[in-house]
Formats: sequence, structure tokens, C-alpha cells
Amino acid sequence: MKRPLAHRAIYKPEGPAAEYAVWGCNLYKGCRHQCTYCYLRRGPMGKQLGGAVPEIEKKVGGTEEKAYRRFCKEVDAYQEQFKTDGGIFFSFSTDPCLPETLELTFRCSLYALEHGVPVFILTKDVHWVALDYVLGSWHPYRDLLHLGFTLTGHNELEPNAPSNIMRMDAMRHLHEYGFHTWASIEPVIDFRSSLEMIMDSAGYCEEFRIGLLSPYSKTRYCWDECDRFMRTVVRLAGQWGFEFIWKESIQKFYREGKPSE
Repeated sequence: MKRPLAHRAIYKPEGPAAEYAVWGCNLYKGCRHQCTYCYLRRGPMGKQLGGAVPEIEKKVGGTEEKAYRRFCKEVDAYQEQFKTDGGIFFSFSTDPCLPETLELTFRCSLYALEHGVPVFILTKDVHWVALDYVLGSWHPYRDLLHLGFTLTGHNELEPNAPSNIMRMDAMRHLHEYGFHTWASIEPVIDFRSSLEMIMDSAGYCEEFRIGLLSPYSKTRYCWDECDRFMRTVVRLAGQWGFEFIWKESIQKFYREGKPSE
């Protein structure tokens, strides 16, 4: 593979983000959802959030047109590597489907799809599901496009986001329209709520990726509840035929959090 471009739009995420994809794309920072648990709102990462108003990242050019051109240039140069590594994930620094971020996400993702590069999108927004030009343009590439929603079961912690029920309704619509659907059950606020989200969406969600609150703490949860939750998810997967991925945070808790006999 060629040497990575400086100030690239497409990059290799690190840490827990790397569990989602080998390649990520952050075109904006800042998010109107203002979820209280968001890792970008706390600690050293807090300054990267950019507040409640999404802003185009300076490192991708500072304007939407410059960011789009940079993204296309990188896809042209590295598309074979992106294909080999499973595609590009949108995004880790904002919701890529907000009214402010959707158009650029749509243009960039469509360019990648047209070049045979798989695309993964994770959102809490739902307004775009009613936009015919978006779904109509994506539909021919639905085998390469994976549309995901974060589901926690706790609307009160996501004050400006559409409700979890609205997200599941959007997911059902996309599934019926032939798109690949997936859900991020991360963070798990409590195992009961997360299990409800999985049970309620199991019929139209193809994959669940499940992880705990950040930063990791082995004292935040009950190990017995975690054990029952994981066993139930395995059983439901056999019943409904969905895939699931345990992120390292929940695997670590299961290893370290078990009470001594």
C-alpha cells in the first residue's frame, strides 16, 4: 500500500474504535444529540467533540467541497486496500446522518460504493430514511452498505436524539427495503434495557455489536447479570439467526468481574 496521505480524511482508528473498523472517516466534529455518556464529552477527548453544532474538520480541508475532493482522492489511491480491509466506517466524532452532516456523508459514501468499497454507517438520526434520493441512490449498492443505529434503551440520556423506538422503526424500514442493518448496543447502560433492544429488533437487525460504558470499570456492572445477558443473547442469536460481536470491554468484564467463589 502507498504511504498514507498527510491530513487524510480516511484513517486507521485506534483503541476501542478500531474494533468497529480498520478504516474510519471523520468529516465533522460536534454533535447535536449531546448524549450524556458520550466518550467525546469527557476527559482528554472532550475537546475533540466541538460542541452541539457540527463543524467541518479543518484537517479534511475546512469546507465540504475540499473535504469531498480529499476523500475521493484517497479512495482513488487506496481503494483496493480499503476493500481488502473490509471498508470505511462513518464516523467516530459525530453522527454522520445529522441534517448538518448528511449531505457530505452521502456524497462520500456514494463515491466509495461506486468504487466497490464497503461502507458502514452508525447513526441515531432517522430523518434521512424518508429521503428518496438518499435511499434510491444507495439502493443499487445495498450489498456493500451496512446501515447501523445505536440502541441503548435510555432516551433520557440522549436528550436531542430520536427515540430508540424511532430508530428501530427506521431500521425495520431499511431492512424491508433490502439494506444490511446492524446495531451498536454500546454503551450498555444496564443489561435489562440492552436485552430489550435486542429482543425488539432481532427480526430485522442482522448484527449486534455489544460493549460497555467507557471508561472501562469492573465495578459498574453486576457480573451475574452480565452472565445471564450474554447467555440469552447467544440463545436469541440461534433463534433469530443474527450475528453478534462482543467488544473487548464486555469480554474483559466477563473475565475480570466474576466474584470469587
